[in-house]
Amino acid sequence: MPKINLVIWDWNGTLQDDFDHIYGCGVQRIFREFNLPCPTVDEYRREVTNDFMRSFYWPRGIPSNVTADDLNKIMFEGFKEKGAPAPAFPDALAAVYETRRRGAACALISAYASAKLAEAVKRHDFTALFYEVKGDVKEKTVEFSRLIFEAGSDPAEVACVGDTVEDAEAAAAVGALPVICPRGFHPRERIEALRERIPSLVIVDDLAAVPRLIG
Repeated sequence: MPKINLVIWDWNGTLQDDFDHIYGCGVQRIFREFNLPCPTVDEYRREVTNDFMRSFYWPRGIPSNVTADDLNKIMFEGFKEKGAPAPAFPDALAAVYETRRRGAACALISAYASAKLAEAVKRHDFTALFYEVKGDVKEKTVEFSRLIFEAGSDPAEVACVGDTVEDAEAAAAVGALPVICPRGFHPRERIEALRERIPSLVIVDDLAAVPRLIG
């Protein structure tokens, strides 16, 4: 395997341990708001995609005129009630630091709202570790391609670290190494099912394994 010189990280469910926040403060609250039975944690993790309105909420009975912004407002009230923000995974900061120490540049690309992402990155002391932090990303494939081009990297020398099927698919689409730690939003069996389509897929149990890919 070529030496990795650029690692592109995901935030939610990868570096920030926020699944319980999203499910407990958000998903459960949303279904209560609409007087609907709430899917289980396992059902949510098996079904949810980036296009969560079409893949999860509308098929589960949330009215089709309800938008993602409407649901985000409901979630926000739940987060306010909880008070404490989501923590970073215990191994996250050390993994990014060690990746940098071993010579790979690090960028952060996320669908998370830009202002909230910047605040969370600062709160967890990641700011100095990333040469670029970008939120509100709708299409990771586009951003991965841009970063690889701007870095002058061979895609084979780039790893994209995430927690979902979409993260793996976006990495594979640009020729980068998909590295998935399935403790966030998608379960291991859902990630394992990608192996036939994405033979380059690397599944890790924790983020401490990521720096070892650098060499």
